Order: sequence, then C-alpha cells, then structure tokens
Amino acid sequence: MPIVEPDTDLRSRLLARIESKPDEVWTPGDFADLGARAAVDKTLQRLAAAEELRRIDRGLYDRPRTNNLTGRATVPDYRAVIRAVTRRDRARAVIDGMTAANDLGLTTAVPARIEVLVDARLKPIKLGTQEIHFKYAAPSRLYWADRPGMRVVQALHWMQDMLTQKGERKRIQATLRRLFADPKHGEAIREDLRAGLSAVPIWMQEFLREILRADPHEAKP
Repeated sequence: MPIVEPDTDLRSRLLARIESKPDEVWTPGDFADLGARAAVDKTLQRLAAAEELRRIDRGLYDRPRTNNLTGRATVPDYRAVIRAVTRRDRARAVIDGMTAANDLGLTTAVPARIEVLVDARLKPIKLGTQEIHFKYAAPSRLYWADRPGMRVVQALHWMQDMLTQKGERKRIQATLRRLFADPKHGEAIREDLRAGLSAVPIWMQEFLREILRADPHEAKP
C-alpha cells in the first residue's frame, strides 16, 4: 500500500476545496479542518510561490485566472475579498451605497473606491483600479451587517434623491420586486427587511412597505 506524504495529501485536499468554489477568496482558517495551522500556512505559501494560487493580501488567496480576451490575469471579485476579510478578522461589515446599488443592478456606476464599514482596524486592499477601504464604525452603524437586507438598505440610502423622480422611483421599485421574487434569496431578504423596518428612516419605511405588501410572484421578469 503506497504511503502518501502528509504535505502532498494536504496540498491535494486544499486544492480540491478551492476548485469546488473557484471564484471564492480563501483564508488559512478556511482549511482548519484539513490540518494544523502551520502546515496549512506552509502549503498556501508554496502554492503561491508556484503561482498555483495568488496571494491577494495577508492571509488572502485565490485561484488565478486569465481573461480570454486580454490574456491578462483577472482581478479578484471584491465581494469575495470582503467576505474573506470578515472571516479572517472575525469582523462585521456593511458596504457603501453605490457598491450595494451596483450589486443589485440598480445602477451601472462602478465605484473606484469601495468603502466598507467594519468593527475592526483594517488596511486598504488594492484590486486593479479599485481599492477597498475599510472604515471603522461604531456598532450602532453596523445593524445590517451580515443580514440579507443589507444591500437593499444601503442602496436606498445612496439613491434617496432618485426616489423623488417618478421614472426612477418606478424603475427602482420594479428592480426590487424582481429581487424579492427571486426563488433563492427573495424570501430571506423580504423577511429581513420586514423584521428591521423600524431601524430605517421613515421615508425608507414608506417606500419599502408598499413593495413588501405586494405579492412578489406578481413581479414582471
């Protein structure tokens, strides 16, 4: 019976987990069940040195990929980076309004600087032409951290002035109705917003209440 070297076995299991979610960003803590921390760290460092993994920042790795059109390495997904940072540092996070609106398809504007409110002191992370800037915030500003409705609330804060324009208001309502009707995430977002309605400004309560009352399955595709 062949003997498998521990480092080789750890390497293969670690890579298999990464391949299961190729667009994710990983931290050493994500592999704690596979081996001792020192062995995991050493394996990740060796994979990065061999360019099988890319080291994005301290304790952040992903599988490097190449853009088929440009032939250049793709930039890591900032959402995956933020998720990994919050796991790495056990932090709670709330993203800025423009980023949230872009994620939800409410705007095509792409922020060059992504601001994230967190309850930890963290350094900025550069991703190509974008930069993730972490801003320390009091617990009271992190009510929506890690909640399904967070992006909706943050996006509406940023789009408040647009809601005064009839055409824009209808467009935003239609987009949110489609989101609320989503079979995978819609119900969780609706229930979370209902539960936290008293935590948002009165103008946002009035805007959301109308959409939340409607039958989500009547949303037009």
